[in-house]
Amino acid sequence: MTLLRKIKKLFTKEDYDFDSPDVNLRNFHPQLYIYLAAMGIFTNNRDSRLRFILPTVYISFTFIGVAFESIGLFHGVIVQDYAFATESFFYFLFLLMDLTVVCSVLYNKDEILQLLEDMNNDFIFIRTMESKHRDTFMAGQLFIHKLCCTWHLVPIIIDSLYISLMLCPLVIQGLFNTDSDVNRPLMFPLWLPADDPYRTPNYEIFVVLEIGFLMVATLLFGGYIYLLFHVLLHYYYILDMIIQDFEVIFNGLDESVACLLPKDPLRKQVQSTLNSRMKRIVNWHLAVFKSLKTVSSVFGPPIIYQSLEQGKLDIIFVMLLLASFVQVWIPCYIGTLLRDKGFAVGDACWNSGWHETRLGTLIRTDMVLVMQHSQKPLVIKFIGLPQLQLETFSSIMTTAYSYFNMLRQYNSDS
Repeated sequence: MTLLRKIKKLFTKEDYDFDSPDVNLRNFHPQLYIYLAAMGIFTNNRDSRLRFILPTVYISFTFIGVAFESIGLFHGVIVQDYAFATESFFYFLFLLMDLTVVCSVLYNKDEILQLLEDMNNDFIFIRTMESKHRDTFMAGQLFIHKLCCTWHLVPIIIDSLYISLMLCPLVIQGLFNTDSDVNRPLMFPLWLPADDPYRTPNYEIFVVLEIGFLMVATLLFGGYIYLLFHVLLHYYYILDMIIQDFEVIFNGLDESVACLLPKDPLRKQVQSTLNSRMKRIVNWHLAVFKSLKTVSSVFGPPIIYQSLEQGKLDIIFVMLLLASFVQVWIPCYIGTLLRDKGFAVGDACWNSGWHETRLGTLIRTDMVLVMQHSQKPLVIKFIGLPQLQLETFSSIMTTAYSYFNMLRQYNSDS
């Protein structure tokens, strides 16, 4: 019970002081910095050569895996074992995605560090604001934390299934099977041109290598999606701050000053207050567009894949298929949320009543510019892919289902 209590407290952050003056991105989301450090991005000693150790390990494992799966793919095509070739091709693409993620994160190190600094500045600034803004923002950050904990269960479950589905048959063979012609199970398809991968010590070596592939893929796959939705949801809640600012932009100001001369001290004071409020709104709005541009440059397109063996879907492929669907659905769904929230900023600007109060004449130009800028959709657009929205997810699923039917028809004809 004590362990469950500790897990619950970690999940809900019961012990965290949300009103502390020291609240920042690092102490609220330490997992973000841990993941980036594992990816070779240090936030303190940024140019340390030690940061390349783990990425070198990832890249080495990935190249080894790509080489073996390429051999398997070539062998499957040559002997016309298309089930084996399809499975090898699936893992070939999956490993290439991992390689792309590592290289992209390292290449865009400066952009990611700047993004972290901007997000941390948001934390520091919003903690000094009134409770309405602060509570909304911190509730959003707590939701991101809970979503992170929940998401990481997905690759952990898949890893456990992979290892279990290899170990269970191995134990059964060791206890009950006397047929020496039955190959011991491996997690991934493997073929060697001049040797048997299932004989000792080859088998033991490949088991260790495949577990390494699995661990690397888990870190990169899970961390890639987490980092993506963390950044997007952070700026989703920044858009909420903008909408709340528009709701109270004229509060506490005397609209009669609009009738005074521009040089009147009272009018200048109100004008200065309105300008500062608009400046905060505009800066946040521009920061959202800047963050989406950074996200688009750092992350490559998610890979969606399907695998089939003799007309039957293996349980492990079902899990991977669901995980890949979630991988595509998350950025598409959040992309739709951001797009709609961006349009909501324009609506909030109009509904602030700027055209119904004489104070609106003081910032009319600024309000019009914000409304015009808010009509530009907030989009996540990767090279070679359309905008990531739910419409994109629907299109991808339609294409994937067509590919599934093509393979099924081919297998039935064979």
